Amino acid sequence: MNASTRELLDNAFSIFNALLEGQAIGRSKNRELYECYRNNADVEEMVLYIAGKMGLKIYIYEEKLFISPGVANRIFGYTNDDLKKKIPYISRNDELYLCYFIIMTLITMFYKESGIDTAINYVRFSALIEEITNKFDALINVDDLEAISREYQFNFADICKVWIRLTDAREDMQQRGKNDKISFVKNVCLFLQSEELVFIENERNLIFPTDRFKAIIYYYYEDRDNKNDILSYINALEVKK
Repeated sequence: MNASTRELLDNAFSIFNALLEGQAIGRSKNRELYECYRNNADVEEMVLYIAGKMGLKIYIYEEKLFISPGVANRIFGYTNDDLKKKIPYISRNDELYLCYFIIMTLITMFYKESGIDTAINYVRFSALIEEITNKFDALINVDDLEAISREYQFNFADICKVWIRLTDAREDMQQRGKNDKISFVKNVCLFLQSEELVFIENERNLIFPTDRFKAIIYYYYEDRDNKNDILSYINALEVKK
């Protein structure tokens, strides 16, 4: 191996390993690594090649690098069983799929008006609860929900039952549990915060998207295969007047 190839590999793996360790790479942190990636096409190509071979995605957003598992990545991604262990009080698949629905609803709220290029600054927790409730009110009235579930390969009927079973209760975001709607949604938000996807300001009950969150969503929407998916269906759900 010649010296130039060794240097290329050293630089590429330094960047890749730093991302795997959760280090920030951008203009303000690890700037040398960031500029090496941005200013050297060979290094960038090698990092993308390594990531691709391991089923990972590299994103650039707001002069920062982010890494995320690809779909069905069993090594770096989470399985359903993994998520049941990471999100408190979640033990059944229907509860887990309710978590997915809540996350997708939150995504549609961040990007509802401004499009994929700019997320709104924050979502009020109370507004998230109201939006989820409205979407379930719409789902309950959908004709042949079972057919919709089959079309999108997502069991809307079962998650409706879980949501209906949850009681309406306290709005204190500091309380935790699973037997009422607010506590259930709070647990999902706390999981997103633990993954550095959102930041929760408890004093004002606000949820802020992180740059990592924005990067993943931006590139998700840029993929043409995702234009008419389940997220689009959830975004369009509204109570018929």
